[in-house]
Amino acid sequence: MVCGVSMFGLSAVWLFQRDMVYPAAFPAHSRERVPLPSQFGMPHFDDIRLETPDKVLIRGYLIKQATDEETKRASTLLYFHANAGNMGHRLPIAKHMYDQMKCNIFMLSYRGYGLSDGQPSETGIKADALTALEFIRSHPLTANTKLVAYGQSLGGAVAIDLVAANEPEFAGLVLENTFLSIPKLVPHVLPVLKYLTFLASEKWVSEAAIRKITAVPILFLSGLQDDLVPPPHMRKLYELAQRNQDGEKMKVAWEEFPDGKHNDTCVQPNYFEAIAKWWKDTVDAADPYVPTGRLGTLEARESVEKSDGENIYKVESAASASAEKSHSDVDLAASDKKTD
Repeated sequence: MVCGVSMFGLSAVWLFQRDMVYPAAFPAHSRERVPLPSQFGMPHFDDIRLETPDKVLIRGYLIKQATDEETKRASTLLYFHANAGNMGHRLPIAKHMYDQMKCNIFMLSYRGYGLSDGQPSETGIKADALTALEFIRSHPLTANTKLVAYGQSLGGAVAIDLVAANEPEFAGLVLENTFLSIPKLVPHVLPVLKYLTFLASEKWVSEAAIRKITAVPILFLSGLQDDLVPPPHMRKLYELAQRNQDGEKMKVAWEEFPDGKHNDTCVQPNYFEAIAKWWKDTVDAADPYVPTGRLGTLEARESVEKSDGENIYKVESAASASAEKSHSDVDLAASDKKTD
């Protein structure tokens, strides 16, 4: 009987762990209602639909400056939200960033969040993040802008993973209250499962990924009263990042907020001022972005998706795009020959 109960418990953990890691339906109506940037004083935006390589349709907002020229000159913030809610819930934070840093902002709802299709998973969300980066580097207004990734909690893990694999694309990385890994976080969040972390399919091992970041400046924002992610997780990530960078050109900065909890660090005094100072000293002072040619395989269009919801960007590799073109050329030549 005990064995049967134990097996049932193990099966339940295995089957429902994604629901625990990705509570996309919380708070209520998060899967049906997504506020718009215009509701928060940001009227210049596009409501974006992106198709990922595995054919999942995700939603995002590209929040721009008042004119195309201003948008091209501004830096761009790529915003990765935490594990509950949707991108619309973070618009008040985005508004502060928009006003203080005078930057463009691209934010997305991961698959299974907000109005995006699919079901969330580590593999899937990593694909969503790369698709967002591809979009930014393909869009005629943001393709050549300096780019900063900003992630809160789970979003920090997403940002670390993306920057680690695409360092040349980024001018900076900002992390708030994120964790070393899911298996190392579980004992603090759900102590009853501390001996079952070996079952975790969702790992997000940021302590390994951050070791790959050697050139991108990083700002750590730590709430010392975090009631979900133990503050030592952030401190350890900071220490790991320090080891990776040249001591004479240290690009790792730390800001702590003594009263900041997991969900209210961003409203602590001097939070946005700390980001603004780091941004001015680091991002604004950085050299202009030089296209790497690694990304930007989405077709660049002067007219991109608007909020009419009709158009979809399709992500495809340069190789597949070339193959498709060649295939079309062959078909056209064959058709012409038949006509002759």
